[in-house]
Amino acid sequence: MRKIKFEYKITAVYLILGGIWILFSDNLLFLLFNDGEVLTQMQTYKGWFYVAITSLLLYSLLKKHLVKIRTAEKKAIENDRLKTAFIQNISHEIRTPMNGIIGFAGLLKSEGLNEKQKSQYLDIIIKSSEQLLNIVNAVLDMSLIESGSLSTLKSKVSLNEIMDDLYQSNISLIKQDITFTIHKGLKDKESNITTDNIKLRQVLQNLVSNAIKFTEQGAIEMGYNLKGNELEFYVKDTGIGIDTEMHNNIFVHFFQTEKGIEKLYEGVGLGLAICKGNIDLLKGRIWLESEPGKGSTFFFTIPFIPESDEDENMDKQDKDYKNLKETSILIVEDEESNFLYIKELFEGTGVVILHAKNGKEAVDICLNHNNINLILMDLKMPVMNGFEATKLIRELYPGLPIVAQSAFALGEEREKALKAGCNDYISKPFKKEELMALLNSLN
Repeated sequence: MRKIKFEYKITAVYLILGGIWILFSDNLLFLLFNDGEVLTQMQTYKGWFYVAITSLLLYSLLKKHLVKIRTAEKKAIENDRLKTAFIQNISHEIRTPMNGIIGFAGLLKSEGLNEKQKSQYLDIIIKSSEQLLNIVNAVLDMSLIESGSLSTLKSKVSLNEIMDDLYQSNISLIKQDITFTIHKGLKDKESNITTDNIKLRQVLQNLVSNAIKFTEQGAIEMGYNLKGNELEFYVKDTGIGIDTEMHNNIFVHFFQTEKGIEKLYEGVGLGLAICKGNIDLLKGRIWLESEPGKGSTFFFTIPFIPESDEDENMDKQDKDYKNLKETSILIVEDEESNFLYIKELFEGTGVVILHAKNGKEAVDICLNHNNINLILMDLKMPVMNGFEATKLIRELYPGLPIVAQSAFALGEEREKALKAGCNDYISKPFKKEELMALLNSLN
């Protein structure tokens, strides 16, 4: 049903009230007063009474409406200011790693470079690329959260394993004068729960990264405790701290606690907003305790859903790559550079590589080769996309493992691929370790 505009409502109310007032008040006056002079005087009073009453009503309605408009305008101005600051900040954040990638890639072409210089330049290019990817992922995640397109993908996870992984991946980033500790509130067997593994890791990693960024000395502690039917996580640091007045805004996207803070610390102002969005999706709460100069402690909760299925083995899979010799893998990829990269990942493994540039070619190759062991399926391709090709191949070979690989790093894209018949999904760009671990999980 179409909503009636405010100005139409006001006009309609004014006309209806005026018509009713004139109709009934005139009839009443004619019944009460026969004298023409008195009747005229009463008509005047009646008109002023109507003007006064309708003026008060209109004032009340307009005031309420204008308050809403001014509040929305104030919010829009503030959002515009924050977005302008965000654009300026993200421009700097993107250009910094891009400068490292382009600059040192150009230097690699220089003659006379020794192996140490080449290795150093390559390390800078890789780190800059990862930094750029993190920025892009942050913007994508915030966009998905705001649009309501993000959903949870729950699975069985080990909390203690997550804590150990995060500790190992961050310990090398800790400054020399800082101690980094973790606290596990449950024993290993009790720490197996059901939740969204990716989102939980992302929240903890964002909080730990902030603690590392804003702490120059002292200590950082990450941990969790079971409290009733909730798990309460925390990341505590002895860093610069946050003013109490900023606590209500700290989880707003694009917000940074201090003007000019970006001059001292990297970041696009989305990390904590993404944390809140993820925690909301996990049906939890997030808050902080902090004072300037005394450090900060960020808390968040998620529901405690224990996993009691002992048939599932929560231990990590062996990170050693399985023997892939004579394994036949069909790589469905229309971008030549992407195909060459994946092909290089399998170099020395003994894998037999087949290549299809679109979905139709993939189906034809499957029809002519009945010894294919695995398909890496791109999703966006000309002629026939990966979704359609997967459905057709699945009809021919119900048990053939198919892994979707796409640059569309959206949750709905993964679900769509799984519904089409894919066994799993990996987002581009991916590393060799990620791809091999995924292949191991399919066996």
